[in-house]
Amino acid sequence: MEPPDEGHAGDDEGALATDLFTCSHSTQRFSRAPHFVVAAEPWPPHVYIHTSPSGTTTVAGPMGQLMQSLANSLNFTFSAVTTDGYWGALTENGTWNGMIGAVMRKEADIGLGPFGMSDIRSKVVDFTIPVFLEMLHVLVSRPVPQPNPWGFLAPFTWYTWVGVGGGLLATVGVSLGVVWVLGRGGPSHFTHHFWAFFSVSITQNLPWKPVGNSLRFTFLMWMMTAVVVVKSYSGSLTSLLAVKRIEVKYDSLRDVLNDPSLTLIMEGSTALTAHLKTVRAGVYLDLARASRERSVMVRASETYQAAYDLIPKGHHAMLVEKVVCRKVYSDHFSKTGGCDFYMSNGNFWRLIYAMVVQKGSPLSSLLSTRIRALNEFGIYGRWELDQMPNVSYCLKTPRTVKLQAPYSLTDLWV
Repeated sequence: MEPPDEGHAGDDEGALATDLFTCSHSTQRFSRAPHFVVAAEPWPPHVYIHTSPSGTTTVAGPMGQLMQSLANSLNFTFSAVTTDGYWGALTENGTWNGMIGAVMRKEADIGLGPFGMSDIRSKVVDFTIPVFLEMLHVLVSRPVPQPNPWGFLAPFTWYTWVGVGGGLLATVGVSLGVVWVLGRGGPSHFTHHFWAFFSVSITQNLPWKPVGNSLRFTFLMWMMTAVVVVKSYSGSLTSLLAVKRIEVKYDSLRDVLNDPSLTLIMEGSTALTAHLKTVRAGVYLDLARASRERSVMVRASETYQAAYDLIPKGHHAMLVEKVVCRKVYSDHFSKTGGCDFYMSNGNFWRLIYAMVVQKGSPLSSLLSTRIRALNEFGIYGRWELDQMPNVSYCLKTPRTVKLQAPYSLTDLWV
């Protein structure tokens, strides 16, 4: 068997073109096995980087499996190198950082990524066909029920309480007017009538006995009203105390932007951060301002540690892909058995993710053919799900919980 070529990134592209030309049209494999350098950074669940004691770097995870499948199918070997931890964006001095920069400078033949496809990136590298589609979500700490000493007011809205109070005063006025007009039937002081109707409202005995049909009819009407109000109130209060609905404060990008006390966690040098530098209007302009004033930029390899270290404190929100949120769910449940993170229902910034090669490289079409076949059979999606064995439990966490703990002195205004 003919040994593989031990080439390196930046070799004369004519040699690669010769190998491609001698590929069998039926199998589309290299006649000689070239060696490619692949730029990669850890980004679970897609990419895991392992470095052996000898210094050899290998890639694992779905993208690692994809890369190995491409190597087996096309008959090439590869070695992985890491860069500065970023995906790749145009810096202020006009150079490109991250994996995109390494491929652009021909320090690597292939960028594993996966990278969000954008126009500015397509000018310096070539993309393969998409590996998958994603949208960003907001990842925050899961809200928990909080004791509310004012919860006894919750069964009615404020205007309902005002209506009940107004009805009580109006009925007291009618009762007092009946006594003044007839000159009999009961006390002639406001306080006596007020406490009498208030006693009825809280299902207590009357402090004095009304005399006359007109006054008794007034009391009867208020008693009927009080029965309806009290029964409705007690039933609603019992339900609220027995089952507490958890209020989700941050369920969209706009919710996060509306809270200036919240610190944003974002991945640096991404397609989104590049877009925020040029946006001129809309919600992304607000996000651009927030990213400059109250954000923490992290590398791709630091995303998970930042999520575990910062989000549980309740003062941070991470803007990240859905699959990353699901991976955090799965790993956290595997370690603790709890669901302490919440992924927003609202999403934004839809992106197409792909691998990259050097500009003009014939590798793009060959890689794309294999990637398309894997996607058509759903193989990559299966590899991705294998990285998140416990994700389903936290995805269905209920919004309502049964509270068994009694109120303490600390809960009651202390």
